[in-house]
Amino acid sequence: MKKLIGLIAGVLLSLSVYATGGHVADAAEHAKAAANAATSEEVTAHATEAMTHAKAGGGNPHTAAGVKSLQDALDHAKIGHTDAAKKSAAEAATHLKAAIS
Repeated sequence: MKKLIGLIAGVLLSLSVYATGGHVADAAEHAKAAANAATSEEVTAHATEAMTHAKAGGGNPHTAAGVKSLQDALDHAKIGHTDAAKKSAAEAATHLKAAIS
């Protein structure tokens, strides 16, 4: 019985770690798309989606740095500074990729 409980706990933990990594990977992809966007509106759309996934991705320091960079991207995009927003999104993508490496 203890072995079965341990096995179930291990499977659940593995699924949790996989789900967290999946969110961070999705966040990295959206951050990359934001960095390559043509307009502030596109940056906002992708950075917002990236932020949702990054926040669900756990407390890794790289993930936290990615969230900060995504917020910077959103702040710049909001006031029409597309190039600065794209730069912040690229920084976010770098941090998020580091979080899954």
